[in-house]
Amino acid sequence: MEESVSKKDSDLFEKLEFNPTKDHLSEAVDENYQPSEKSVEDQKHFVHESEQDIDIKVVNELASLEDDPTLPCLTVRALVVGSLLACLSASVYQLMLFKPVGLPLTNTFMLMVAYVVCHAWARLLPSGGWLNPGPFNVKEHTCIYVLVSSANTSAYATYILSAQELYYNDTPNAAGSIFLLFATQLVGYGIAGQLRPFLVYPANMIWPTSLPTVSLLRTLNSDRAEAKWRTRFFFIVFGCVFIYEFIPQYMFPLLGGISIFCLAKRDSPWFQRLFGGLAVNEGLGILQFSFDWNYLSYFNPLVLPLWVQMNIYGGVLLLWLLAPLLYYYNVWDAQSFPFLSNSIFALNSTTGESEIYPQHKVLNPDNSLNQTLLEQVGNPRFSTIFAVQYIFINFGVTASITHIALFYGKEIWQSIRLTKASVKNNNDDPHMRLMQAYKEVPNWWYYIVFILGIAVNIGLAYANHSQLPWWGVILAIALSTFLSLPINMISAITGTGFGLNVFAEMICGFVLPGLPVANMYFKTLGFNTLNQAGVMASDLKIGHYLKIPPRMVFLNQMIGTVIGCIFNYIVNYSVVNNEREILLDPVGSNIWNGASPQTINSAAITWGAIGPMVMFGPNSMYYIILWAFLIGLALPVPCWLLHRRFPKAGFNLVNIPMILVGLCVVPGSASSWVTVSFIIILVTQGYIKRRYREWFVKHNYLISTALDSGTSLMLFIIAFALNGGANGKIYPFPDWAGNRQDLKYVDYCCADCN
Repeated sequence: MEESVSKKDSDLFEKLEFNPTKDHLSEAVDENYQPSEKSVEDQKHFVHESEQDIDIKVVNELASLEDDPTLPCLTVRALVVGSLLACLSASVYQLMLFKPVGLPLTNTFMLMVAYVVCHAWARLLPSGGWLNPGPFNVKEHTCIYVLVSSANTSAYATYILSAQELYYNDTPNAAGSIFLLFATQLVGYGIAGQLRPFLVYPANMIWPTSLPTVSLLRTLNSDRAEAKWRTRFFFIVFGCVFIYEFIPQYMFPLLGGISIFCLAKRDSPWFQRLFGGLAVNEGLGILQFSFDWNYLSYFNPLVLPLWVQMNIYGGVLLLWLLAPLLYYYNVWDAQSFPFLSNSIFALNSTTGESEIYPQHKVLNPDNSLNQTLLEQVGNPRFSTIFAVQYIFINFGVTASITHIALFYGKEIWQSIRLTKASVKNNNDDPHMRLMQAYKEVPNWWYYIVFILGIAVNIGLAYANHSQLPWWGVILAIALSTFLSLPINMISAITGTGFGLNVFAEMICGFVLPGLPVANMYFKTLGFNTLNQAGVMASDLKIGHYLKIPPRMVFLNQMIGTVIGCIFNYIVNYSVVNNEREILLDPVGSNIWNGASPQTINSAAITWGAIGPMVMFGPNSMYYIILWAFLIGLALPVPCWLLHRRFPKAGFNLVNIPMILVGLCVVPGSASSWVTVSFIIILVTQGYIKRRYREWFVKHNYLISTALDSGTSLMLFIIAFALNGGANGKIYPFPDWAGNRQDLKYVDYCCADCN
């Protein structure tokens, strides 16, 4: 199962690896899309054209069909500003991995900052020469975006490093850690480079996730007064929320989740389970009120379309009904374990009580499984909601395949046929014709990156004592390489995608049982490299749309990746070593949380050490978890059949994977945001968007980005300066009713139970 990820836009979507961006982005694009008279006239004929033709016309309106090859791309100011922003964004992103609700700095915020700083640079420094080659231009801005985007992530291998440091012996040293991060990212880049003729060059490979960025870059670098107004408005909202967030994050944390029920009755465990939610894995957060954007932003209430949100919240409502029933009826000994937890447990058959699973007692000194000791200690157990979440996630993986095949299958097949033709004759695409003015990156560059990445990963697998053999590294990368084209092509066409994280864990569990650390390494190479290929291809497409020389895109991606890996490691090492005890706590605190390393460790022990046949085989308690892969294939079929029978009834808006996302909200996150976030959705997406469309288009998405960015920057400052992220020393705000540090749960839920 996928770890809880701090990335705001996909924290829960990554659990299912299903990203509902097609409709989201088509609406976000409207913010900057100003159709020409020609495009308005063209719309009269859209009913006679394919959806693919319509998308291409929209892209041609958004992207540039003109080019000035003399504009400088590689400048000192672009490298300096881009590198500094990359350092900041990579640091914040990694820090957010260990927050109850992580909110990294958005790429949009970075583009805004770069716009202001670089224009000041061009205006204040003497013009001419290498230091100030002239006015700041869109190509420099795009290169900054590519550099920052490559760094603004948490390299997936940091999950391995944090889990090894917290749970295993023989943790890698600094060199082994940084090279691991870099090597796992490199392989994905090598894959994407080889697939450019299919994922980047063809006109019908739209990459919808890239369109808002293309639109914003063109808008900011136009001569219109709108660019100045948008920037000023953005920083006004940013400044206001930046100042405000100091209150709920430091002075008045109770604002993060106020429960009238918990305040009325503080001694009821059931009230905590149902109405608590400020802390991770505290409760379901039913009717809890949050006034902290760090929590409210969890499902992007200002961004995702109403129909997507309604599917997700339909899943949340089902969870509110299902979770208490499972616990009340003691399904899988639910009452012997915490109500919500990402950890694994051992159950004492005599007392019926549970404790954290003593994995050190079943592992040899080299971290391999000791079968004799396992028989003495017994198999690990999950909290019931955690086990059920495995079922929902496995449902989601295969349901995503069926959903895409049924609702997008004809479109994808048509796109594959068009791609074959377009690869043979790229001159049909105006973007390709303009890009022929620049030298392409030779294929052998990418082959070197790919082969070098494989070689380094093989070496690190032995140097870091992962117990993953050389052939295991090659098998994992081969799996990722083989599936990169079809899976990333789906993302390039539809804006949606699914991943194979659980599938990779299962494959490794079958071929290399008894090796938990090897399972983590295998999953990273078999699952993350595929995602990296998609990220790189998407950025290559942005460079393609804005006419950036391919070698400049390649250079900035490499620089950003190196910077990102270094700062990911520094922050990861600092937090894991300074906050070790809190990260090991299944509940954590309202400041720090270790759900991500806890979850990857749980998966490594269950799928890797003990193995899928023992943990989830036909004779096991959790056998339904493997069957869920097969059952999930059939889940979207009823809605599809109903849609075919009643095409105007709206059954096509029932999205099973999105409902499953809602069912996977907990464990692994706080839940205090649910009620207020839903109110925000109804007001903005349900009312303002329909009644005040023009205001919504001009302000909504900019407000969302400003709120996210201001909040995440304040969180970063507080976490390092006041909450011990830098040196472990905490400077708490004085105790009062809104900041009761003596309570395990700040929202007073079951305050008298501890």
